[in-house]
Amino acid sequence: MKTTLSLVSRNMRVYYRDRGQVVLSLIAPLILLLLYVLFLGSLQVDTLKDEIPTADESDIDAFVYTWVFSGMVMITTVTTGLSALNTFVEDRIFGRFKDFRVSPISPVQLVGGYLIASFLIAFAMSLIVFAVGQVVVSLLYDAFPGWLNIIASIGYTALMCLGFSAISSLVVTFIRSSGAFTSLSVIVGTIVGFLAGAYIPAGTMSEGVVSVLNTLPFAQSAMLLREPLAGGALERLTDGLPGADETIATYFGFELSVGDVEITTGIVVAILLGITLVCGALGALRMRKSVS
Repeated sequence: MKTTLSLVSRNMRVYYRDRGQVVLSLIAPLILLLLYVLFLGSLQVDTLKDEIPTADESDIDAFVYTWVFSGMVMITTVTTGLSALNTFVEDRIFGRFKDFRVSPISPVQLVGGYLIASFLIAFAMSLIVFAVGQVVVSLLYDAFPGWLNIIASIGYTALMCLGFSAISSLVVTFIRSSGAFTSLSVIVGTIVGFLAGAYIPAGTMSEGVVSVLNTLPFAQSAMLLREPLAGGALERLTDGLPGADETIATYFGFELSVGDVEITTGIVVAILLGITLVCGALGALRMRKSVS
């Protein structure tokens, strides 16, 4: 156990020592924030003003930016977990596994060091984004969701970090060069916001596209965070307007369905747990094969 923890510490130090890598892993949520601050935010605000002309502008702003905030946290759980596994890729490329083989470190300990470090880095970076974002929306828009919702959101965030780190651990075993890993990181950072329905609301897309996106864990994970973080702002926005909350909730991805099947919180939690177990096991087996 001590050896595994030492490897975890080593992998985390390698990640945080490379400031460029840290910044790159946060590019996607920062792009989402900039898009809404500079362009898309005003578009969504104007749309809601047209749909709910009696709503207070401050309530509209609070809703839009708490919704964006939940998407930022979800995207961070994906990009940072993947970025943390660059250490595994570089160790394989530069032949460091040969050094590990002649040391008293078992393949299980080595793989555990990569997987645990990936989860811890993803969780730590997501919590930083979570804390900063929550302070900002609370101060600017008076949109504090309550401590129970904060705790629930942190729990969901940890589960997402586990699931997406497990997926990343499997994917990186197919990467053979630093260039390929960089390309993968750029692609993931670019499309994950779209797949999660974070760049534009689901209601702006066709029904077929929405159904496909709703089958993926990215949109499902974003849904987990929207209710606890932006649900209160949605209630204030639609107060006194019967039926408006359901319409807006569907439009902005608070409620997901595939065909006639409603995707509930329990289903999403089960899916993420299944992803963690299956992808984590497959990733660990392929990693072990690489380091043996």
